[in-house]
Amino acid sequence: MIQTLFHRLGIMFLVVLLQVMVLNHVNLWGYAVPLLGVMVLFHVPLNAGRIGNMFMAFFTGLVLDAFSNSPGVAAGAMTLAAFVQYPLLHAMAPKDAVEDAIPGIGLMGKYTYFAYIAILMAVHHVVYFTLEAFTFFNAMDLLLRFLGSYVLSMLLAISIELLLSSKEK
Repeated sequence: MIQTLFHRLGIMFLVVLLQVMVLNHVNLWGYAVPLLGVMVLFHVPLNAGRIGNMFMAFFTGLVLDAFSNSPGVAAGAMTLAAFVQYPLLHAMAPKDAVEDAIPGIGLMGKYTYFAYIAILMAVHHVVYFTLEAFTFFNAMDLLLRFLGSYVLSMLLAISIELLLSSKEK
């Protein structure tokens, strides 16, 4: 339990550090900004409580907001993504998985795990960019920002996950 908590805090620290120090300064064509804060939710154990997970996601989003000068946008998107993550993970994880198993390519298989990541990241990005724009007046700009950031974030997340899974072997 304590080891899992420290593992999750370590992942949170590394993801926040990467996002704040490197990825916030990447802006391709004015539309694509990689948002990898949601990666904190990818490795939540199956037996993790929903409320604790949502609190951890909110806290991560709050830290990202503090360093990114985005008042509550990341916190709201992370909290909703954590709310969706719990039933999504239990629907996509193998039924015979150990209760404290951590999702990954080894547990879920490559395509199921990437589908899990894609859905979770899509929810996060839709909420993030909708809250950031706070209007649907310029829907095309909102759609371009979502798609550009989503594609870039997915490419980075899949690359990181493949690197991590190859190190575990």
